[in-house]
Amino acid sequence: MTDVLIIGAGIAGLLCATELHKGGYSVRILDKGRGLGGRMATRRMGAGRLDHGAQFFTVRDPRLQAYANQWLADGVIKEWFRHAPEDSNTDGYSRYCGISGMTDVAKYLARGLDVRTSEQVLELIRDLGQWIVRTQSGRTYVSEHLIVTAPLPQALALLESTGIDYAGAQKTELQAVRYEKGLAVLAILDGASGLPSPGGVKLYESPLTWVADNQQKGVSPGVSAITIHSDAAFAEAHWDSPDEVRGPLMLDAAMPYLKANVVEYNCHRWGYTLPINPLAKSYFHNPNLKLTLAGDAFGGPRVEGAALSGLTAAAKVLQS
Repeated sequence: MTDVLIIGAGIAGLLCATELHKGGYSVRILDKGRGLGGRMATRRMGAGRLDHGAQFFTVRDPRLQAYANQWLADGVIKEWFRHAPEDSNTDGYSRYCGISGMTDVAKYLARGLDVRTSEQVLELIRDLGQWIVRTQSGRTYVSEHLIVTAPLPQALALLESTGIDYAGAQKTELQAVRYEKGLAVLAILDGASGLPSPGGVKLYESPLTWVADNQQKGVSPGVSAITIHSDAAFAEAHWDSPDEVRGPLMLDAAMPYLKANVVEYNCHRWGYTLPINPLAKSYFHNPNLKLTLAGDAFGGPRVEGAALSGLTAAAKVLQS
């Protein structure tokens, strides 16, 4: 039994849990994945390390800036760059990344929190004023408040299984949120990539949107390793294609920007990358059910949007 149970260990869930923990609540986080951070993800490939989800984050809001300042002071993150050579964006905001990968932030936040990974939620039950959560591992968790920060379609699918009216007239609005899919190719090279400094190239022509050099970035200092992201149209068209098809197509599209050969590669699918039509509100809250929904479907497509959604959701629960 805990005061609050959070489903989803991405940036929204972790920051929400941090604020609630500070406020004196007992909090537990469940995530179906083996790692932390959601799309702020880093993985090993041989001797290389690669960020294969979000490549960086920016900060515009002072609430998140306070956290970022602490992460900078504690050596968790660094400024990667402000302006990419090919990017006309001159907003002046720092592009931050983890010292050894984007998942560094999630690991740092998880210290001191009760986080259970590899716990896929199968069933939600509302009974006698409590939330009962059953997972694939056979465990049962009970809490007074339930907060779901998983991608909104996944959150709603879980809530639909309860058979309760969890959103009333707002349900249609919640169900209308759609996400883009994404494909990533992770590749080890036989030499320096040749990408211009700072090691990230934003692309505007199909099928790619981004090519990043994890070695220049400092994530993979000893091995030349690149991350390639597709656009939504390519991901949709090749969602079910074998890696032997979609991988070479993305690598061929990236070759004009590279000066080294591919030694090996892997592909990764992201079912929920960017919300196409995020909601204007920062969270959904049902005080009668003590149910809250948060994440990038509310805060917007950037990492900061998801983070702020988690922070404002925590403030609402503390207030209530």
